[in-house]
Amino acid sequence: MKRLSIITLCIITLASCGPSQKATENEQEQRWPDFLREWAADYEINDPQRVSLINLIDSVYCFFEDTTLSAESYSEQVCRMMERMAEVIENDSVFEFTLMMRATAANFWGYAMKDERFFQFDCSGEALGRIVEWQTVNTEDVELMCFTIIPVSWQAPTHFANIILVIGKDDDEPYASFVITNYEDYLMDSVRIAFLDSTNNVLDVLYEEEVYVDSTNVKGGVKTMLIPYRYLMQGLSHSFYVDVAYKTSQGWFSMRGVPRVGFDVQIKDCPRLKAALDEVLSVQIVPMDDDIKSKIGQPIKQMINRRTGEVIELDGTYYLDTVWSEELGSYILNVKQK
Repeated sequence: MKRLSIITLCIITLASCGPSQKATENEQEQRWPDFLREWAADYEINDPQRVSLINLIDSVYCFFEDTTLSAESYSEQVCRMMERMAEVIENDSVFEFTLMMRATAANFWGYAMKDERFFQFDCSGEALGRIVEWQTVNTEDVELMCFTIIPVSWQAPTHFANIILVIGKDDDEPYASFVITNYEDYLMDSVRIAFLDSTNNVLDVLYEEEVYVDSTNVKGGVKTMLIPYRYLMQGLSHSFYVDVAYKTSQGWFSMRGVPRVGFDVQIKDCPRLKAALDEVLSVQIVPMDDDIKSKIGQPIKQMINRRTGEVIELDGTYYLDTVWSEELGSYILNVKQK
């Protein structure tokens, strides 16, 4: 029951409390800081500390809008903005505000890159890092890591996906999930999660039919996929990109994140999650090469006992196949009889 309470709390905290009514069609006609203020108003985020950060973001955008201003005069302002945004993304308790800052980091990166003055700031190299920050929580009762995948910044109020890893102090293993949100048309069919390397080669694909899906709030635009933690930790450790795609009323929608960038460093702040990761990585999963893949589904004529060298003749009704291993949290090779 205690474990269920922790899981429920994480979902409530990180899956957002409801849809923003912010439209995104007119992004080319609207300044990002104005868009951000309206987004904050939708969620009644009006406390002085958070509003002061939005004001700081506005002032930085004003600098870039005025090409006559020198970078030297605004260096402290720009770097302070990025530092405060990082603190919010990693530690703020209001999920909607962390989402706003992650979207702002993405928007600012694309916007500032067009201005050569941006590269005069000592902190310019840190801007992209804000997009790949994990949110971490480490208390006596629970350790939690959350990474939010967003599409382009203007679509972040309506489409995003949270990767969640959480473990309670009495839990034997972590709870892992993807919480996927579509507040645009509330439809998310045929969800698929792809793990890719840095050159966009697909390493693995997870389909919603393969895992338990909590659709309690699917009519409200939220779908939760509960994933074996071994599988997810293997995926996060060995991939570079994570791509989330699903069918909406307008066709396929997809978004991609790079959770691996900060994962290895930030998980050190959560020792119980780090121990679970180390346990997973202690089992080396040997990837299937093209030769093995070509033999899957083909009849096997003989098997060799690697320990004794004995050759066992088969009658051709045995086939090489892959099966899911709960113990290893991965697909492994196995011989099946048909």
